[in-house]
Formats: sequence, structure tokens, C-alpha cells
Amino acid sequence: MLKSLIYIFGFLLLGELIQYQFSLPIAGNIIAMLLIFLALFFNFIKLEDVKPASDMLVKYMVIFFIPYGVGLMAYTGLIADFWIPVTTAVVFSTLISIYITGFLFQKLDKK
Repeated sequence: MLKSLIYIFGFLLLGELIQYQFSLPIAGNIIAMLLIFLALFFNFIKLEDVKPASDMLVKYMVIFFIPYGVGLMAYTGLIADFWIPVTTAVVFSTLISIYITGFLFQKLDKK
């Protein structure tokens, strides 16, 4: 379990360092997810090495959404002022996410 947490947080640290060093407009945790995906895809690390910690984190994933819920409640007035762009962004980002997820699943499932 400790080994898998070290892998996950190591990739998170690496992603944050890359984002900070190159001043990229992408969040460090997104870069970290891409890096760990590539490491798993190209068998640099094995799934068994990260599975125990990832299963535990997914089990308690609801806890990670609490700050976002509090932020929504704290900025209700701001969201109400800009509800059209916010709604548009939510709808389009959801549709794009569903499309990309389906596309990747179809491509990767053939293996």
C-alpha cells in the first residue's frame, strides 16, 4: 500500500514540477495523470504497483468533492451573475468528456 501511494504521489509531484518549471496552462495533477497513464500503458510500472492505493482513493473519492461543493455555495451570487457561460461550459465540457472517454474506450478495448 505504501509503495503504491509513493508511486501516485511521486507522479503528482512530478506533474506539479513540470507545470511549475515550464509555466504550463495545464494543472499539475492533469499532467501527473497523463504521466502515470503513459507509464502504465508502456509498462514502465505495473498495475499491481498502484492498484491498492488507487482502489482506496476511488473508494473515498466523494470526500474530494466536498471543497468543490463548498465553493459552489460560497460563490452562488457570482455563478448567478454568469449562469449562461457557466452552464454552457458545463454542458460542452461534459459532452466532450463523454465523447473522448467513449472514443478512447473503443480504441483501447480492441487490444
